[in-house]
Amino acid sequence: MSEVNKAIDQAALVIEIKALEKNIVEKFDELKANGAKLSGEVKELGEAKSETVAKHEALEKQYNELYDRVQAVEQKGVTAHESKAYNLGDEFIKNEQFLSMAEGKQQSARMEIKTAIINATGQNQALVQSDRMGGIMATPNRVLSIRDVLPSSATSSNLVEFTRENAFTNNAGPTIAGSPEAYENVTKPESAITFTLVSEPVITLAHFIPASKQVMSDSASLASHINGRLMYGLKLKEETQLLSGTGANHQLNGLITQATAWSNESPNITNEVDIIRSAIKQAHVSEYIPDFIVLNPQDWFDIEIRKVGTSDDRYVVGNPRNMSTPSLWGMPIVVTNSIAAGTFLIGTSMGAEIKDREQSSVAISYEEGNNFTKNMVTVLAEERLALCVFRTEAFITGSL
Repeated sequence: MSEVNKAIDQAALVIEIKALEKNIVEKFDELKANGAKLSGEVKELGEAKSETVAKHEALEKQYNELYDRVQAVEQKGVTAHESKAYNLGDEFIKNEQFLSMAEGKQQSARMEIKTAIINATGQNQALVQSDRMGGIMATPNRVLSIRDVLPSSATSSNLVEFTRENAFTNNAGPTIAGSPEAYENVTKPESAITFTLVSEPVITLAHFIPASKQVMSDSASLASHINGRLMYGLKLKEETQLLSGTGANHQLNGLITQATAWSNESPNITNEVDIIRSAIKQAHVSEYIPDFIVLNPQDWFDIEIRKVGTSDDRYVVGNPRNMSTPSLWGMPIVVTNSIAAGTFLIGTSMGAEIKDREQSSVAISYEEGNNFTKNMVTVLAEERLALCVFRTEAFITGSL
């Protein structure tokens, strides 16, 4: 066998061992998971289910077979390594020029040394295939949840109008007039209500990525990744717009932008928990019952870790073991980076509504510039919506 063939065979062994090692790790994880399931059934039911036992036995057999294969392949590698090593001195004294020189036929001897076959390092190795992991390691997605706490419905127009009550003067009372007092044939009290017609335009949120037709066709995982990231980016912008859109330059008029400012009535209210309770009271005074709080993760962290005192290690918000979903004063907390640290928002979900003109979607098209002649496509994510804040007093914002 030539040295080249030996090197190729050795490289093939390495590849085969790596593949087997990957399979045996995956099979061990399956075996471990099924073992945990088996133990759980024994603990809960007194015995394991027959199908669980059968699966465990099958996994054990598969694991042992893989292990035996790894050992067999590794032994082949050891045998190959035990073959006689290439010795330059031995080869030289066997060389024809050396034999001629020894017989006095020539004064010198020369042996040409061929280029050694060694494996490269880094990428694009000729003999050893790299272990390419599937998928794309993406950056983490932000948890999006503002839409989840607001009602939504569809609209078929590009402008949404609603009537907002400005003021209600309530003069309801006993029917009485005159002196001496009369209870009949008298004018009843008159109340008053004023209204304002409010309009909110439907805005478009969109972005796109150009990509080649080939890569979208040849790599299903990349195409799926692009679609997912475009949709996530669209929803991320929606979240920030629902909270902080300015209402200008075709932006949504966000909840924080329209919310009533928190009014601090006491200099003793300084920590986050008291500030939020004060804001809740302010909403109650205006006849609104808040049902959610929005906080930045840093602010929620500061609240969670605050201790009762320097000599008391108890947490102010309660026992961490009993805390499941974030909540404060009996209300769920939306913890999101879409609100700035140091700012809070409390709100009543029925005080606003999202109106969807076109649900978010991803489209792929050649109809962009010279895409068709260049085999390029444009991947577009888009949605159209409006935000209607019926009562600004139903939302209160301030600094912590």
